[in-house]
Amino acid sequence: MIPSAAAEYAGLRDTSLLLLRVEGLSTMLDGQTIVDSVSLEVRRGEVLGIVGANGSGKTTLLRTIAGLLDPESGSVQIDSLPGSELSYRDRARMMAYMPQQAEQHPFIALETVLMGRYPHLGRFELEGADDREMAYVAMGRTGTAEFANRRLDTLSGGERQRVVLARVLVQQADLLLMDEPTASLDLHHQILTMDIVREEADGRKAGVIVIMHDLSLAARFCDRLLVLYRGHKIAEGTPWEVLTPENLRAAFNIEGLVEPDPVTGKPHVLVLGSKDSNHGELAGSGRTVHLICGAGSGRRLMYQLRVSGYTVTAGVLGIGDSDREAAERLGVKYVGASPFSEINDSQHSEHIELIRASDHIVLCPMAMGMNNLRNIEAAVAAGSLIVVESPDREISDFTDGKGHELRGDLVRRNGQVPESSVLFELARLASR
Repeated sequence: MIPSAAAEYAGLRDTSLLLLRVEGLSTMLDGQTIVDSVSLEVRRGEVLGIVGANGSGKTTLLRTIAGLLDPESGSVQIDSLPGSELSYRDRARMMAYMPQQAEQHPFIALETVLMGRYPHLGRFELEGADDREMAYVAMGRTGTAEFANRRLDTLSGGERQRVVLARVLVQQADLLLMDEPTASLDLHHQILTMDIVREEADGRKAGVIVIMHDLSLAARFCDRLLVLYRGHKIAEGTPWEVLTPENLRAAFNIEGLVEPDPVTGKPHVLVLGSKDSNHGELAGSGRTVHLICGAGSGRRLMYQLRVSGYTVTAGVLGIGDSDREAAERLGVKYVGASPFSEINDSQHSEHIELIRASDHIVLCPMAMGMNNLRNIEAAVAAGSLIVVESPDREISDFTDGKGHELRGDLVRRNGQVPESSVLFELARLASR
């Protein structure tokens, strides 16, 4: 079940927590508009993830918010103060920026981390014991204490990245701007870094904007996502609201499946392929397969068929049916129905039309009840039919035997194949 966005993020929508407001921000580079009229808000305790394809304007947007680039138009307000009117020191106290690539220089790692304390020191003031303690604590959190006395330019890219993260932490800013903080890291340190991001938001009530490439990782750790495409904001909302097949196509030019992660329950994105792939090389190119399914009997086949390049449609599926949920995530056309209701004449006719428009029809081993019996009757009207055998051999029948009788006739006429052989059977039929 997809969680209610309103319920999950009600506290974050309190305007009293507003930390950053960006309105109509546009930025030009070399005479080209890279960011085009983007607006966004970040609240205290909130992590906003910015996602988009390469060249979509993510880094330019973040650098403009950070004051490193001048906007062509629009405004940035930090804690209700105009960003353009803040001094460098005031901005650095309020906002910490982590670049995409950690710099290389001859300073030792500890000195690099202590640079994060400079906005809080007087003009000629040196770091004190408290500052050094904060630095050591931050390096402990980021797993960098062991090379505190090593020069930054002797460290690996991932190690430098974590040193810069420690510097951001000791800056103690209310707003953290992070440009791909996990890009150079192994899986362990990716999770460590994002755990720290969440700790800063949940514990210190910092607001965070983080640019991410890994959509599943972004969905796991971010409260909201903003999608950029060619400088424009095309979607914004909770991960469940934003990570849809339609948005994946529009922003990334990919076909994708979005399902709940079995551990976290957050959206997990599985890329099926590029929208521009040469589907002429795929087995299913140009052919439509219609699935008569329900109660989860067709989910796996939907995915397999889509990966193989087939256009997939499905029969009548009621609200709450796991096959219907899979169809919606995969962009599979189906006939909708109310839950636990019998299929009416209009739905049956629509189903028959989908069957007639298909090259192949597949009957999945679904349980049979009076509410879906007409799905089986529709299969009788199909020409060429592939019947998938049940892995449990026995299919539940709650129709006083009518369902078993219809399915039995279909098996006698067409035979049946295991689910693992459906793609092979489709290829065989196509070669005839």
